[in-house]
Formats: sequence, structure tokens, C-alpha cells
Amino acid sequence: MSSTPPTPGPKLLDERSLSGIFVHFLAIPTGIVGAGLLYLLATDEFTKRNARNALDWHLTVLLLTAISFGSLFTYAELTGQGITDVSVLPSSVSTVAGIGISALLTLWFAVTVWTFAVGFIAMVKAIFGTAWRYPFSLALVERFESHVTLPGGWPLIIFGYVVLSPLVIWAVFFASTTDIVSILSAFGLVALILVLTPLTVVGMYLHSKRDWLQGDAQQPSVLVHVGVPILVAAIGYAVSLGFTQSIYPQGDAMYVFLATFWISTIVYLIRWRMRSSK
Repeated sequence: MSSTPPTPGPKLLDERSLSGIFVHFLAIPTGIVGAGLLYLLATDEFTKRNARNALDWHLTVLLLTAISFGSLFTYAELTGQGITDVSVLPSSVSTVAGIGISALLTLWFAVTVWTFAVGFIAMVKAIFGTAWRYPFSLALVERFESHVTLPGGWPLIIFGYVVLSPLVIWAVFFASTTDIVSILSAFGLVALILVLTPLTVVGMYLHSKRDWLQGDAQQPSVLVHVGVPILVAAIGYAVSLGFTQSIYPQGDAMYVFLATFWISTIVYLIRWRMRSSK
């Protein structure tokens, strides 16, 4: 008697990818940064579609966040509760505006909580091979991607990092200590660390892959351009922890990394220009 061969089980990674599955989980804490960077790096269509869906949702959340907190800041300024301490709104208008701001903030909080739910739902859907579109998300990437062009491409992003990075660090340490300048400096530092630096790393990687010829002896290793600053930052952390009285060695290591990576981006641009001039 011949036995019936067992039915093969589902092949999880056929026509799908781990990055396409886990991009939704990654995007929950990292927002547009994680989803956007994976979208830029993706070569697999399944990953690309899932990253685009996650990016559209987190861009929608970011837009709602900007509207909600921008409205709150404006309301505070116009009612004398902000930096200027000057009230220009009548009490009746202020009351109605306060109700509207409360509704916006409630919606923002609900959407923030909802992000966890839809992120996990999208991840489960991706496991079963579906690039699920988040409900109520705006199709921002699909609608505007083809209309967005960047003269100069990735080298301009890298050059922007070279210019902006020292300006932000200067503002943090040496700019005026007024409230508004301190707030802007803090936001600039967060954007530098969480957005511009990762974007520059991606830019160096994609630019080196697309601009340098494969097999070119002068082709840069992005791993070196990023790894050396990380190594120097680790040494800086050890020195700060063991030989100084610093109360925040992690912060010292972060600034060491930013300074070293800034030099690394300059080296990258010089190598690229020297190659282009040959």
C-alpha cells in the first residue's frame, strides 16, 4: 500500500519578504523615519508596497500632529498663555477655539493609539501576503512622489548635512538662551539625530551604488564611512565614562559621533568630486 505524500505547508517567504512584513512594526516607534528609509532602500516590490502604506499612514499622523500642536501653540499665543503673554482673542472666540483645540488633541491621541493597532494588523496581513492599506490614511506618497524632484539628488542631501550639522550644534551650545531659540535648537538637534543623519547614511549608500561603477577601485564603503564614527563614538563614551566627571557620557558619545560623521561626509563628497573630475 502506497502512502499519500504529505501536503506541503505554506511557504512563508514566497512572494513576500521579512522587511515587507516587519516594516509596520518598525514604523510604530520610528514613524516616517523608519518607514521612509526602508521605502527608499527597498528593491523588492512587496517591501516597497508595504513600506509605502506604512509611510502614508505615518505622514498622515504627522500632518495631524502638526495641525493639532500648531493650533495649540497659536491658541496659546493668541490668548496670552504663550511666550508673548499678549491676549488678542475675545473671550467668546477663545472659548470656541479652546473646544476645537480639545477636540483636535483628543483626535490626535486616538489616532496615536490606533497606530499601534493598525501597525500590527498590517504586519499580520503582510505575513499572509497582503500589502494592506491603512484605513483613513492619505495617499501622499503615491500622489506626490512623481512630482517631487531634487536637483542634485543624493549629493545635495549629503552636502546639506555638511552645512546644517555644525549650524545646529552651534545653536545648541552658543546661540541665545531665550525660550524660543532654545526650543528651536532642541527641535533642530532631534531632527539632526533622528532624521537628517539616517537620511544621509541612506543617501551615501544609494548614491555610491548608483553613481560609482561596480568594481570601481575607488568605490566607497559606506560601512567604513559609518562604522568609523561609531567606533570613535564608542571610544569617546569609554573615555568620558572612565576619565572625566561627565554626568552624561552617552551625550558626549553622541556629539563625538556627530562630529566624526560630519568629517566622514566631507571625505565622501571629496572622493566623489575627485572621481567625477577624472
